Amino acid sequence: MFSLATDAAPGRPNEDFVVATPDLAVIVDGAGVPMGGCKHGVAWYAQQLGAQTLAALAGRPDLSLRDGLHKALATVAASHNDTCDLTDPGTPCAAVGILRVGADTVDTLALSDVTVLVENNEGPHITCDLRIEEIAGTEPDAVAGLTFNTPEHKAALAALVSTQTRTRNRTDGWWVAAAEPEAACHAAINSYPRDDVRRLAIFSDGATRPVDQMGLYAWPEYLDLLDKLGPASLIAHVREIEEADPDGVRHPRTKRHDDATLATWSG
Repeated sequence: MFSLATDAAPGRPNEDFVVATPDLAVIVDGAGVPMGGCKHGVAWYAQQLGAQTLAALAGRPDLSLRDGLHKALATVAASHNDTCDLTDPGTPCAAVGILRVGADTVDTLALSDVTVLVENNEGPHITCDLRIEEIAGTEPDAVAGLTFNTPEHKAALAALVSTQTRTRNRTDGWWVAAAEPEAACHAAINSYPRDDVRRLAIFSDGATRPVDQMGLYAWPEYLDLLDKLGPASLIAHVREIEEADPDGVRHPRTKRHDDATLATWSG
């Protein structure tokens, strides 16, 4: 059974979406210029893609996670292709994480920077596609030494986004869910024996900041904290960390707060 939590960055709509059955969870972390090319917006896209991915995979242990995501991407694109310009660079896109608990195996998928974590007797194993960082650089590096709302920070962020957009969904670039169902074929996947599993979770990148951007926790510590606090209170802890560094001096990042979402499983 999955426990879920999501929280929007203060003052803006939540562009993350999470949905689950007892043995399947999907997190979609939407991005894009609001209303850029799509009249529905980023939050709508994240919700539609999450719902269609769950619909494609629920009750279908024979269907691969990539094939289920491929079907969902095609369905969502077809649903608004006639009303929206899906070729516009600002049209919504999304990182996607899927976790499926089967009778014998646990299957994971990550398209872009959602983190899907499986902990077994050997320790935590992460499925996360970080080609965006390999090509465009990391967010903390892009704005290192810069504080929020300064011209320098805004310029660095604009340059990062420009590079990310220019290299998105191309064979020599990085892949993310958008209008092209082919993106699903480039998702990172893994499979693990279910008998060895201790803990399972999916995190949007707004929920992993204390680990992978701020370096405050290693994964085993962070999972222990999740066990202690639960999903909603762990996100509240992330907000406390962000609030304690309101200008991004201690922990350089592209924005003060990000949407934060997670799903954790207990057998």
